[in-house]
Amino acid sequence: MTVKAPRYHHGDLRGALIAAGRAILEEAGVPALSLREVARRANVSHAAPRHHFPSVRHFLSDCAADGFDEFTEALQVAAFRHSVPTEAVVAMAAAYVQFAGDNRAMFLLMFDRDSLDERTPALLAASTRAYACLVAAVQAIDPALAIDDLDYRVATAWAIVHGYATLMLNEKICQRPENPMTAKDMATRAMRDYLRGTVTAGG
Repeated sequence: MTVKAPRYHHGDLRGALIAAGRAILEEAGVPALSLREVARRANVSHAAPRHHFPSVRHFLSDCAADGFDEFTEALQVAAFRHSVPTEAVVAMAAAYVQFAGDNRAMFLLMFDRDSLDERTPALLAASTRAYACLVAAVQAIDPALAIDDLDYRVATAWAIVHGYATLMLNEKICQRPENPMTAKDMATRAMRDYLRGTVTAGG
């Protein structure tokens, strides 16, 4: 009589696969990632990932969705510490750059449109929540702001923090030892200067 080996049951297969994928991303980036390698790292059969992810692109999109959720939480925690709306947005700017520095591979993946399927439900929902967090924080400064002005302010605030985060990750700023300012310091200062000018000018 042939005795079949017991089937492997993973308590949280999706979570284990995502964790394995994130480890690969941190080590070697998107080019090194395949569903077979993810399965090997998670110690499951090579076919196991297909139960949750029909393609590498879908898998990366779900990884990015988890990243956006963590990112949103970091922004919300930073903003929650401040009752003054402008200071909440400044704190979010610092948290934005801090998250990018602490989670380089994930941050780059989150904005890598070539590697992701932005239509997947998880990624679409997570990225929408992150954007809504920024919109709500900027809108709190002037709740009566017209929609076109609100869109402009949100886009400008985002451009400031994302620009500093990207320049930092590409090692294009903060390279002079005689200047102790970090990218987070610069983003915080730039956001405070922008908001001060905007609120003063009323535009």
